[in-house]
Amino acid sequence: MALTGTLESIPLPEVLRMLARSRKSGCLRIDAGGLQGKVYLTDGWMTYATTRRDQDLRADLMSAGMVDEAGWKHVERRERGIAEVLTDGFAREDLTRFISEQITDVLFRLSRPGHGTFDFGEDVGPHYPTEQQINIEVCLDEAEKRIAQWRLIEEVIPGVNFRLRMVHILPEDAREVTITVDTWRLLSALNGQGTVEEVAARLGSTDFQIAQVMAQMVRQGLLEVVDQLAPARYSYGEGEAPAEDAESSHASDEEASDEITILRPGDDSAAAEEDVVDEDSDVDDDAELLQSVLSGFSGETENESSDGTERTLGRRRGLGALARELSDLTE
Repeated sequence: MALTGTLESIPLPEVLRMLARSRKSGCLRIDAGGLQGKVYLTDGWMTYATTRRDQDLRADLMSAGMVDEAGWKHVERRERGIAEVLTDGFAREDLTRFISEQITDVLFRLSRPGHGTFDFGEDVGPHYPTEQQINIEVCLDEAEKRIAQWRLIEEVIPGVNFRLRMVHILPEDAREVTITVDTWRLLSALNGQGTVEEVAARLGSTDFQIAQVMAQMVRQGLLEVVDQLAPARYSYGEGEAPAEDAESSHASDEEASDEITILRPGDDSAAAEEDVVDEDSDVDDDAELLQSVLSGFSGETENESSDGTERTLGRRRGLGALARELSDLTE
């Protein structure tokens, strides 16, 4: 069955639901706002999605520490599946969460423009079969929730290509910071300063996951945005944000200053007397939100036993420890 159309006439969620109800197998190609994506299905279940090359799945899994070179050779030769070559500390459910997160991120990004084209080709599979069956409705629901969450991220980090760095001076209420091995891994991925996109690639994560964590660290005064540019939307193929006139740009800066003021070493202006975080913000709620976000990194689920939660995403379970550490800083 050849299925083609525009997203203006049939929104992406409805296209996917049609394919699920028909139990179709193949590849749905989408061009939305200049962003090209592919969603693979088998019998109406999603198995993988990407806006890059299919082969980049290998790099993502390796960056996340879920596979190694020796095991991947078996996947390349079609001798074993991905779930069979996972490194120690990872299980099939960890791979399912990993693929589900990637699919959700792709659907979120492709749905944002609201316009574009699509075409579906039957019996077309990904370069690397994931052997996963991801429910379409679960991913669509999560992608919809991310729209509101993304707006909160943009309040402190204007775009995935904006550079961030560790602050040179800690907030007054956090005179000491204990760096764990796993916290060091995230800061090392930042490499002194870097973008959300760069850190996500180095950790084999999605931009959304990393952006939420780094935005929380900005709010807590641990990271700061380096680029001094007018607030802009996340690009994701949508093109550059509309230019603002000087008056509106100045107004935006004033609004932003009500929420957070970034202080840099040597800044002896009157702004140095202002608090870094808005007085009305609830730090305890921020810490709780961060812990909730990072539970996706650690792979914890309600049905896992205490032994199971300790066998989470191996090298990446430390991001859960990072959440606890950041929570401690705010107490």
